[in-house]
Amino acid sequence: MGVVEVSRGVLVGRPLTAGGVAEAYDAVVVGSGAGGLTTAVCLARQGWRVAVFEQHYTAGGYTHAYRRRGWEWDVGIHYVGQLGRGEPVRVLSDYLTGGALRWAPVGDPFDEYRLAGEEYRAPVGFAAHRDGLVARFPAERAGIEALFRLIGRCRAVLPALALGRLSGPVVRRLARVLRSAAVPPEALRPAREVVEGLVRDERLRQAVLTQSALLLADSTSRLPFFLLAVLFEHFRTGAWYPVGGSAAIARAMVDPIRASGGEVFVRAPVARIEREGERATGVVLADGTPVRAPVVVSAAGAHHTYRTLLPGRSTPKADRLEGMRRGFPFVLLFLGLDGTPEELGLPRHNLMVTDGDCDAFFDGAGGLTSGLFVSFSSAKDPTWAGRYPGRSTGEVLAYVRPELFEPFLGSRPRHRDPAYLALKERIAAELLERLHRELPRTRGRVAYHELGTPLTAEHFAGWPGGSLYGLAKDVAAFGDGHRPGLADWLRPRTDVPGLYLSGQDCLAGGFLGALTGGLLAAHEALDRGGRARLWTGLLRHGVRPPAPR
Repeated sequence: MGVVEVSRGVLVGRPLTAGGVAEAYDAVVVGSGAGGLTTAVCLARQGWRVAVFEQHYTAGGYTHAYRRRGWEWDVGIHYVGQLGRGEPVRVLSDYLTGGALRWAPVGDPFDEYRLAGEEYRAPVGFAAHRDGLVARFPAERAGIEALFRLIGRCRAVLPALALGRLSGPVVRRLARVLRSAAVPPEALRPAREVVEGLVRDERLRQAVLTQSALLLADSTSRLPFFLLAVLFEHFRTGAWYPVGGSAAIARAMVDPIRASGGEVFVRAPVARIEREGERATGVVLADGTPVRAPVVVSAAGAHHTYRTLLPGRSTPKADRLEGMRRGFPFVLLFLGLDGTPEELGLPRHNLMVTDGDCDAFFDGAGGLTSGLFVSFSSAKDPTWAGRYPGRSTGEVLAYVRPELFEPFLGSRPRHRDPAYLALKERIAAELLERLHRELPRTRGRVAYHELGTPLTAEHFAGWPGGSLYGLAKDVAAFGDGHRPGLADWLRPRTDVPGLYLSGQDCLAGGFLGALTGGLLAAHEALDRGGRARLWTGLLRHGVRPPAPR
């Protein structure tokens, strides 16, 4: 029987109703976000037969796309860095997809910040960014140069933390050495505190901090400085967008899974992880179908894994989840516009807008929503005009306080309280008006819009409360360098034999964090020979990348 593929445009995966689920696999992966698919492909590249089970009607997690009424939207991928030749994300992308996934440069600049009427542009390159700030704030030259030197010194922090999450005495020892030798003490201090110690001008501080607050969904008074440095490093050589839209990511990762005899099943929620004694031995799907596997990987988030998929199991480690913050929830306004990006003046780069204080909302002040992150995939994708002539789409993201939607948690789609619908209309109207102020040519050209809320995110992605990045990635989670962080126990290898965690909760948030978590989970699940082949394969793609297709 041949593969039955979802045929509705951007949707990726095989519906569970089409059959074809085997009784046993070498590994099963719960969740098909970037982290879960990364783990699945890495295992499949070593000859493993892997089944991925996704509750949603399409694979991809926050990398998926959807269509409605003749428009197409991304739900999470708006740009990705480190995709230059030989850079880490490019190497991993080529390894996972065999070079089938192509990326288009966003251009220079890749970000624009509009902060209380002042405009700043984030150019490609450390030197250009630094020199642009010096030209704008000449009195702060010494502080700006010190800031960029410190950012450069933080480049080893993420690798050191990643090694520290792996098991085995050798990598743990290597992580300790790398951390003591290459991680400056400022790296784990709050970003705002570090920046305030280097520069005095508040406008300059905002120009440096705004990207971190709006991309990482938290106050820079809580985010560790190294995450700010990671963002600077991630986009140091520019930003890229997947050719064909973000659905191309999952589509390109399905083929190697199938080539090894596996499959990505959609509309296939997992009810629980099966155990024999303490060891994970497979999963049971929501329809009662048992699927056996000696390796189970959960890419569904730590909370869902420990509180839902492992029912009745309470351990001191799992109980620590109750003491950890969740990331801020968000709303996402999807826009369908009449007119081309050129006609409407839609930028290829992303637009971030605040009232001049990127932290005010996250610190409890401000209005109904946070500052805005605005992106137009139709302006970035070189295939867009051929697929949707005369039309454009975009997304406006803003964060909301968790309590705003708490009264409606647990309600079902199409059965929401009228007060919930009224709240959605109020927020959508506010976001539209703010968009029109920033991009006047969009006024009167929005032919369709709909608002995704924290309830939408919780329903489709399974994150409790609709958090964008799952558990908060704050100073408390990572520790201060002297005391352990609250998230140190969240490692790819769990205390349940045969069960592994993948995705954002393993290390960091966003696409890069999910890929890294997926790679670490695959490393832990493989034996010594498999690990050697995995890293040799990655190295080979770094040295000899595949020819462009």
